[in-house]
Amino acid sequence: MADRDINALVKQLQNGDIEVFDDIYYQTKNVVYYSIFIILKDCQLSEDIMQDTYLKALNKIHTYKRKAHFKSWIVTIAKNLAINEFNRRKREMLIDLSEQEYMLGSCASTAENEVLITQIFKVLSDIEKEVILLHIIGDLKHREIAKLLDKPIGTITWIYNKAIKKLKDEV
Repeated sequence: MADRDINALVKQLQNGDIEVFDDIYYQTKNVVYYSIFIILKDCQLSEDIMQDTYLKALNKIHTYKRKAHFKSWIVTIAKNLAINEFNRRKREMLIDLSEQEYMLGSCASTAENEVLITQIFKVLSDIEKEVILLHIIGDLKHREIAKLLDKPIGTITWIYNKAIKKLKDEV
């Protein structure tokens, strides 16, 4: 669905039509999930925070202004909730890097995304992962990613190109 279609759905949701929520969810779920997963690196916890993200977005939908892309707005909510959760749990969270492949295989939404994401987690730095996932899975433009991450568009383009080169070299 095109951006204007999601904007129309959001406008309907703001007007009280809760029926359109499913369509909005299916258009944004991947980018929201992976934005959280990059921070928390835990499938079940990411799913919990994803649920909290959508609840908060529903409660605050009246504050959404069309100046920002809706996906950027909801990813910002997701990232803030994930960062808060990470800070609450940072002393408890120990990630076994050898288990990452297992975790990805158990929670990836599609087989094609699983291969891509496994490769991304092996090769790329955190910022590169985030830019790639927001662009490829989240379908955000570089300028939207730049605004979301509060970085210049040139930096985002450079990070993206560098990450793509790393992935190509790895294949």
